[in-house]
Amino acid sequence: MIRPLHVLILTVLVVGVIGFTAKVMTSTSSAGGNSGSSSAAAIQLPISGASSAPTTTVASIQTVAKTTSDLRLPSLAPLVVAQPAPTYMAGALAPSNQPSLRAAAWVALDVNSNQIVLAGNETDRRAIASLTKMMTALLAAEAENLVHLVTVSSVAAGVEPNKDGLIIGNRYPRGVLLYSALLGSNNDAAAALGEDIGGTYGSFYKIMNKRARQLGLTNTRYASSSGLNDNTNYSTARDQAIMLARAIENPIFAKATGTWKHTVRWADTGGTRTYTNHNKMLQTYRGTIGGKTGFTTISGNSLAVAVKRGGRTMIGVILNSNDLWGDMPRLMDAAFTRAR
Repeated sequence: MIRPLHVLILTVLVVGVIGFTAKVMTSTSSAGGNSGSSSAAAIQLPISGASSAPTTTVASIQTVAKTTSDLRLPSLAPLVVAQPAPTYMAGALAPSNQPSLRAAAWVALDVNSNQIVLAGNETDRRAIASLTKMMTALLAAEAENLVHLVTVSSVAAGVEPNKDGLIIGNRYPRGVLLYSALLGSNNDAAAALGEDIGGTYGSFYKIMNKRARQLGLTNTRYASSSGLNDNTNYSTARDQAIMLARAIENPIFAKATGTWKHTVRWADTGGTRTYTNHNKMLQTYRGTIGGKTGFTTISGNSLAVAVKRGGRTMIGVILNSNDLWGDMPRLMDAAFTRAR
């Protein structure tokens, strides 16, 4: 016989079981929802901020690496390879065809035809000062991992005279140092890049010389990452023209060398720093797409430029000039006239 008391007790038990079940299901659903909405966070890795081009970032990396140096950008281009040795256009060496220059050596190389259009003392070995940084920058560009943090040694930080003020033991993105070396021509940045890529300076010089041979530089010896060594670091106008012609095939190098101003975040101060390209031709000579300046008291003023007009790319190199910004336009004008 079922009494009212029994019914009451049974009802209470059923309601309790239903409530407990609902609570468990709600808790499980909530936990499952939190787990499902959780995913590897996208990591924003700015290389540097540019005034003339958008900042390059790694949009999303699903696997978190142990250190920044483990993060690799995707390959942007095949490795730059050598081309056949340039030939000489008829009359390229004739004194009557040369413009009036105040330089010790010069060359104009038509990249499209792979011909030397004009030249004077172009195979003479000479100190090339900061034109050396073109090779350092190319090797940094070919390493591609521009977010890799470079730790600055006491040796690199102490390189004079052009300095970015790098602090011993601090770490700077490889991409920032590339722009510092190529646009600002800062020797401490170039030294830090060389030490980081090569492990030691001596090893980096071996890498530079191996790359020089691969690219067809036949009369060049690198013994500096910055170009301050004027005694055993040397090249020729011809070789440096080939160097720039190959280097601008790399998109990272080409973008950097063709930039007039570039602003980066500077962690040391929490602010920004802007590099201005020393190559005035970018602002004063129509069609200039890149290049590098160089100066030491021994080498004198030197300049390598790449100029593109009407689908034709011309490389000009002038070594030891007393009228750098007058000589190069005269050389380029004469070269484009002859190459028509």
